[in-house]
Amino acid sequence: MSDIIDYVHAEERSFRELPFNEVDALVLATLIYEDVASISPTLILDEAQPQQSSGSSFASRLRAFEPKHPLIWFKNLWHPALESVSLTEANQELHRSLSTTTAEDDKPHELHMVSVINPELTHDLFQACAHSPRFTDIRLGAVAEHVNRGEQTQFAAATFQLPDSRNRRNPTHKGTLVISFRGTDDSLIGWKEDFNMTFQYPVPAQRAASAYLDTVARLWAGPIILVGHSKGGNLAIYAAMNAQANVQRRIRHVYSLDSPGFPSHVVSSPAYRAIQPKVTKIVPSSSIVGMIFDTPEPCRVVASDSEGIMQHSAYTWQVDGDQFVTEPDLSSSSQLFNEELNQWITNLTTEQRERAVDALFTVLHATGANSFSEMMSRFPASLPSMFGAFVGLTPEDRRHLTSALLILFKASTAKSNKPAKPKPTDQLPAQPEDGTESQDAQ
Repeated sequence: MSDIIDYVHAEERSFRELPFNEVDALVLATLIYEDVASISPTLILDEAQPQQSSGSSFASRLRAFEPKHPLIWFKNLWHPALESVSLTEANQELHRSLSTTTAEDDKPHELHMVSVINPELTHDLFQACAHSPRFTDIRLGAVAEHVNRGEQTQFAAATFQLPDSRNRRNPTHKGTLVISFRGTDDSLIGWKEDFNMTFQYPVPAQRAASAYLDTVARLWAGPIILVGHSKGGNLAIYAAMNAQANVQRRIRHVYSLDSPGFPSHVVSSPAYRAIQPKVTKIVPSSSIVGMIFDTPEPCRVVASDSEGIMQHSAYTWQVDGDQFVTEPDLSSSSQLFNEELNQWITNLTTEQRERAVDALFTVLHATGANSFSEMMSRFPASLPSMFGAFVGLTPEDRRHLTSALLILFKASTAKSNKPAKPKPTDQLPAQPEDGTESQDAQ
């Protein structure tokens, strides 16, 4: 068996020969964890009025008149191209020295810790894509990042344009736009926003995802696929279900990859049911993050070469050829976690949930750290301050917080106790050529 890095190295077919599939979705949902904002064109995102992009306004295109190429200018005036770089160009920029522009000083970039996932693996994946016949010509652009401690918001997204159009001279012209939403990064702000989902809907990152989709759809033509790992998959579904009808018609598929679900009143709404046939949710057998809240659509279970919480890492998911290897069902520990956590949420009022979440992050912030990596570097020296913050909570808050932490601890340390080892033929069914799936397949 292999992983997504092996898949990128081995798969040489173009997207016209092998249409976009679920393994590709995980690849692009993982590339967004790299520091893409520093190497590609960005998008100015205004949630109140998402109509402007850096360099993509009608006025800026009007001023870019080219006397030598009037027809090209006129075409771009009404149908602007995505301002972007190829993955090869992006990889080269990642390795360019910040101190000089000379080739002699070109050197590997410092690995960026934007995720709890090992950044070296994301570095290797990006390099593999840059040299892959399948991925090298994918265009990367419209990167948006937003972190706000006051709003407790962490959001990032990028658009990948596939070279899959019928225009052989310019295969990315009106090619499929794959919008990738980043999951939770290493910051405590990002994790706080995730926990806020237990009592707040929508959270700011969900509203930002909706504004991002509307902006990209307004500025650039082409079919749309939404992907996201962890919180990113939740953002992808939220953006799709809140998109205007003309944008929803352009959405071919939504891939939610081990992502939290939604409160029961959301998944039973007409807006959710309208987009549900286009959603594919994939989780590892010992899923924890993907089991939070309700998920009405059946989950496909992918085999992982790890255990417990580590199965959340995209690099542990097993690939055979161009398909995931699957398990018959979720592990009993994952199903029990889903039942216990959702029962804990149900038994508390909205105010009690909010106080429990605030209590948790009061303890974590007592370390003085702003990220999990920073917090762990101060461990165990910060234990007294954390214990002091815990003791300072009210008895009720301590009780609710302890109950939630015990559920999380039990799930994260449990063995997968999964069914029999999957046979090589136990794979996800192949997808139609347009990258979508029928409801029957789900």
